[in-house]
Amino acid sequence: MAPARAVALLGRLPATLRIRIVRMPGTTPAGRDTAEGNGVPLHPAPLLTVSGSKWLADGVGVEGTLTPRGAWKVPAHPPLDALMTDLPLEFPASEYPKLLRETLQRNEQLLLHISGNRSAATMLDAIDHTGGPTVWASRRLCFEHGDGIYPDQFARIRADGIIVVQNPVHLAPIFQPGVVPFDKAQSLKSLLAAGIPLAFGSDAPPNPYLDILFATHPGNRPSEAITREQAVIAYTRTSAYAEFQEKQKGTLAPGMLADLAVLSQDIFTVPAPALPRTVSLLTMVGGKVVYRDAAFH
Repeated sequence: MAPARAVALLGRLPATLRIRIVRMPGTTPAGRDTAEGNGVPLHPAPLLTVSGSKWLADGVGVEGTLTPRGAWKVPAHPPLDALMTDLPLEFPASEYPKLLRETLQRNEQLLLHISGNRSAATMLDAIDHTGGPTVWASRRLCFEHGDGIYPDQFARIRADGIIVVQNPVHLAPIFQPGVVPFDKAQSLKSLLAAGIPLAFGSDAPPNPYLDILFATHPGNRPSEAITREQAVIAYTRTSAYAEFQEKQKGTLAPGMLADLAVLSQDIFTVPAPALPRTVSLLTMVGGKVVYRDAAFH
């Protein structure tokens, strides 16, 4: 579906949730389609905002769907750090500085699908070649996923003001208990310790409480476990910061948007296995009740 039509249809819906649409152009036989999504209205409806562009810098290692066939292989036994290191680029390396320059010309935020280490390294080099921290530290470039970021890159990522948007479901235990498949990849706790903003997204299951479970009990990297409070902050305050909305939402304070939910249980104290069963009893958007459970009074 053409971006303009998709935005127009979403704008007609009786939306009760705040929605951000990010332009995610595809490709043509001639290369990246830089014109796709241009010209759509930025605020087509009161709760609908269009901002930023997202590009695939690399593919997905465990699926092997978005990368050149035959260019990688899954190691026979863990650890699987090599999977993140060897994931090939989606475009020729010369395209990545162009992505950055286009972002500056459009004066928009850039989000990048960064699963592997090669794409992270390529982008960090491209940032150096297009002005470095002087230009980029305030632009809040986002590395979406960031599974293949390694500790030797932390200082550069922090200096460049990059936000890592992790998906805790990626850290779910995929092997038998006691097997740690990643030695260095898939960081959470280490990113925070390095002063790097950490935000969360789901990537698949639309259940943030399941992701909080995986963030606090990451089977792939037990040493990278964070607290429940840190996980909630990643989902709220830092996610708002990641879209330049920290003065409007992400925290409960006077003058902020009253987007909030009354939950069915205390997610800071319930036993960990019970977290995914959390539901909203009352949901407010902009101070208006948009959902109320029949049993909630």
